[in-house]
Amino acid sequence: MGLFKRGEAIRAKKIGAHARYVDEDVQRVDLKVTSTDGETVTIDLSLDQTRQLVIDLTNAYGACRPALLDQKQVDRITSYFGMR
Repeated sequence: MGLFKRGEAIRAKKIGAHARYVDEDVQRVDLKVTSTDGETVTIDLSLDQTRQLVIDLTNAYGACRPALLDQKQVDRITSYFGMR
């Protein structure tokens, strides 16, 4: 599949995620991204990678739309993921 090409940004049409139980000690998150071209890729994330993705997305969204992300939302997200 040619979804990821070096040096090109992929525009996402649809993004979804679901938890996957592997065993008692291993849980994963599958992040599914569908491009505007209709290609789909599933990215297998550890819980640490998922946590970092949520932090990075929250920070990026806050930088783009600071008025839409109120402080209570930021506090809930950061406290849930142990960022503060």
